[in-house]
Amino acid sequence: MQPKARIDWLDIAKGISIFFVVIYHTLLYLNLHHLAPDLYSRISDVMTPIRMPLFFTVSGFLAASATQKPWREFLYRKVRLLLYLFAVWSTIRWLYFRYVQVNGLLPTEGNDLYQLIEMWWAPSTGIWFIWALAIYMVATKAASSLSHAAVIGVAAIVSLLTFGNHLQIDLFTHRNLLQYFAFFLFGCWYGKAIVHKITARPVMTAVVGFLAFSALYVLRWRLQAIDKGAWAMASSVAGLAWLCGTAMLMSRIQRIRQAFSYFGQNTLPVYVTHVMIVSALAALISLAIGENPAAGYLAVPFVCIIAVGLSLAIKTVADRSGAGFLYAPPTRKVQFAPTNA
Repeated sequence: MQPKARIDWLDIAKGISIFFVVIYHTLLYLNLHHLAPDLYSRISDVMTPIRMPLFFTVSGFLAASATQKPWREFLYRKVRLLLYLFAVWSTIRWLYFRYVQVNGLLPTEGNDLYQLIEMWWAPSTGIWFIWALAIYMVATKAASSLSHAAVIGVAAIVSLLTFGNHLQIDLFTHRNLLQYFAFFLFGCWYGKAIVHKITARPVMTAVVGFLAFSALYVLRWRLQAIDKGAWAMASSVAGLAWLCGTAMLMSRIQRIRQAFSYFGQNTLPVYVTHVMIVSALAALISLAIGENPAAGYLAVPFVCIIAVGLSLAIKTVADRSGAGFLYAPPTRKVQFAPTNA
C-alpha cells in the first residue's frame, strides 16, 4: 500500500504544478485583452517560486531509474523521446502562430523559418521545458559518478545567483535552465529519501512548509529584509514542502486522488497544447465581451477548464485516429544488453 500511496501523491503534485502553469498562461493571455482580474494575478504571482520547481523536482524523481540505464538505452528511450517531442510541438506551435493566430505574447513566433533551427540552442516559447528536461537528464547522468552533494551545491549556487539577477541572462529559457537544474538534480538523487519522509509525516510537512513560505513572503515583499535570490530559493523549498505534504493528504481522498492522479499522469498533452487553446479562447472572449475585467473572474476558470479538457481530448483523438506519433516517436524493436542492477 505504501508504494502506491507515494506514486499517487507524486502524480497529484505534478498535476498541481501543471494546473498552476495553465492558470499562469491563462492570466497572461487574458491580460492582453484586459480581462485578467488583479486578484487572480496576485495569487498567481505568489505561486511563482513553486510552479516550475515542483514540476522539475517531481520530474527528477521520476527520471531517477532512467539515468541509471546504460548510455545507449538511456539516450534511445528517454532523450530521443524528449527531442522528438520538442521538434514536433515546436513546429506545430510555429505553424499555428504563423497561419492561424498571432501570438500576442510573442508576436514574432512563426515569422521566420530560422526559428525552427535556432530553437535547438535558444528556444523562446513555452515548449522550452522539454528542451530543458533533455539537457537536465543528460547532464545528470554525466555527473552521476561525481559527489552528488557537491554537484547539487554548485547547481544551487548558480540557481541562487540567477534567481537574484546576479547573473545577467537575457533569454528567459537560458535563465530558467540555470534556475531549475538544482531542483531536478535533487529530485533525481535525493527524491526517494524525501518521498519517504513526506509520506510518513504529511501534515507536519505541509504545515511547516506553508508557515515557512508565508514568513518568507512577508520578509521579502513587506519588509524587504532578504535578498531576492535567497528568497526565491528558500521560498521554492518551503513551497515544495507545503504542496508535496498537501498532495500526500489529498491522495487519501479517493475522488481527489483519482482526478488529480489522472491529471498528473497526463501532463504532457496539456503542456504542449494548452497555450494555443488559451490564446484562441482569450481572443474569442475578448471579441464577445470586450474589455471587462469583472468578467475575468469567470473567464479564467472557464478558459483553464476548457484548455485542459481540450488538450486531453486532442490526445485521445490522436491516439484513436492513428496520430499517436504526435506524442511519441514511432517504435521499433531495439535490443539492449541486460544490466546488473
